[in-house]
Amino acid sequence: MPAQGGSVKKVAVTTVALSLMVSGAALGGVFSNGQSLLESRCAVCHPSSKAKVLKRTPAQWDGIVSNMMKKGAKLNAEEKKTLVKYLAENYKK
Repeated sequence: MPAQGGSVKKVAVTTVALSLMVSGAALGGVFSNGQSLLESRCAVCHPSSKAKVLKRTPAQWDGIVSNMMKKGAKLNAEEKKTLVKYLAENYKK
């Protein structure tokens, strides 16, 4: 019987590991789009409407986001790229 108990434990551990991987992937996707980044990260310091009324070029948005990051906005390089792309496509000059 020990072999069966070991098999059950392996299945349980594998199931938990797979569940955590799927959950992690799902959570990683929470901020995978620019709109959610704007609403969650930018709105920490100011209303997202502040950015939505601006019309800027991609280079200008990149500079604005870089400046906000220097002031404490929490974005990694990939999130910054995603946010700048979203802003440039939706609030363009």
